[in-house]
Parts: sequence; C-alpha cells; structure tokens
Amino acid sequence: MYPFVSIIGTGWLGLPLAKLLVQADCKVFGTTTREEKIALLTAEGILCNKMIFNHDASKTDIQIPHQTEILVITLPPTLGKQAPLHSYIDIIERIIHQTTHLVHLKKLLFTSSTSVYGLAKGVLTEETAIQPHTPSEEILAQAEQLINQKTGNYAVYVLRLGGLTGPGREPGFFFKDKKDIPGGEISVNLVHQQDVMEIMKHIILRETPEGTFNICADEHPARGIFYPQRARQVGAQEATFIWGNEPERYVSNEKIKKKTGYTFVYPDPLLFP
Repeated sequence: MYPFVSIIGTGWLGLPLAKLLVQADCKVFGTTTREEKIALLTAEGILCNKMIFNHDASKTDIQIPHQTEILVITLPPTLGKQAPLHSYIDIIERIIHQTTHLVHLKKLLFTSSTSVYGLAKGVLTEETAIQPHTPSEEILAQAEQLINQKTGNYAVYVLRLGGLTGPGREPGFFFKDKKDIPGGEISVNLVHQQDVMEIMKHIILRETPEGTFNICADEHPARGIFYPQRARQVGAQEATFIWGNEPERYVSNEKIKKKTGYTFVYPDPLLFP
C-alpha cells in the first residue's frame, strides 16, 4: 500500500518530487502560492490547495489533508519573497501544530540547508556543531529545532541540502562575469536535483532510521576549478578566482549513504549534466 504524501511547497524541488511520487503510485497532495499552477498540478494527478503567505502568519491558511501519512516541507526561508524572513518560523510552527491532527502521520521530511553549518570548519558531519551567522542561516537553525521537537509519534528527517543544481539552476552562471573572487581553494558542496529527489523517495517509501542527514555529492572540487570549467561548458563568461589558504571545509554525505545504501547518480560536480 503506497502512502498518502502531502508536500508543503511544490516549487523547484517539491513539484518534480510530487511527479516522481505519483509515478510510484502514491497519492500526493501539494500546496502552491500561485493560482495558475493549480491546473498544472491537477493535470499531473496531484491534489492541491492554494496557500498564500502573509506578513501576519496567523492569517496564512494551512490545510493538510487528514489522511496524510508522509508530510514533506520544502519551503525556503524566503517563502517566495511573499513574506518577511521572520514569518518563516511562524509558518513552520503552524505546520507543526497541524501535525497534532494528523493521526495517520508516520514520517515528516524537512528540507534544510548545509548553510546552517555557517562558520564551522573541517569535515562537516551531522555531529558537527552548527555555527549559523546570517539571518537566513539562523532562521533555518531555529526551524530545524522546531521540527525536531515533534508533537506526535512520527519519524523526523531533517535533510541538509547542499547547493542545488539541475534544470533552471545552472552553476556555470553562479559567478558570471565576476573577477578576482577570493577563496578559489574553497571546496564546493553541491548536489543535483535528481539525487535529492531519489533520496527523498527512498526515505518516503522504505524503512529508514530517522535523523538529520547531509545531502550533497561525494566529490568537492575547489570552486576556482569547478566554476570556470562549468562556465566554459555552458558558454558563459568565466569568473576568475584568487587562491588563498582557507582551512579545509566540506560537507560529508557518508551518513545518508550508510543508512540508506544509496549510491549517488551524480557523485562528482565536475561531471554534472
């Protein structure tokens, strides 16, 4: 029996995930902030509801179907620029409150970011103390804490995603035309959209121990190598980097591979499609 999955946020990641789950015979519900997107979701076999974010989070209508067995939250801290950053925590709190009414809920997946490590150095594992230092990093760290303070008997998965690449997010344009960027030796921590979706599908459909997981590619080339090469591949103006002596810093994905047995489709950013 395939689960009923509710996805809060059918954007760049949530929509293709929803399509993938429909193909796997799951019942899928998704939210969107755009009226014109409802017809698209319906055509894909996705049950949907429009959710508008307001500056006053208490006025945001959040309705999650009672039959939900898997809840996926893929909202960025910016909330699509429809509400101020501080509203994000209010929205997450309201969603968590909704889970008290979801008697069939078995799993909750929350997409965070490896940016929460902030100023931390070295090989960054899930046991590394996070050091957020920007407003968005602080907000995500607070959201992770809220998510982990679950209110029911369901498993929680906090997925710290590396820099997202894939359709519409071409890394060759990330530093377009920029010159003399410091830190050419700094390792990139990227992940392809397909790998994120496949890992989420695995967690949703299979028995997986709950916890916090880093989701990024196996390899971490220096950005002074990666971005110029990628720019050449896509015909963009190459950025130039200044090489320094920043200490080693990269995100480890060993835990998710060990707990799921997953093998990355795109393990090396230098070979991303």
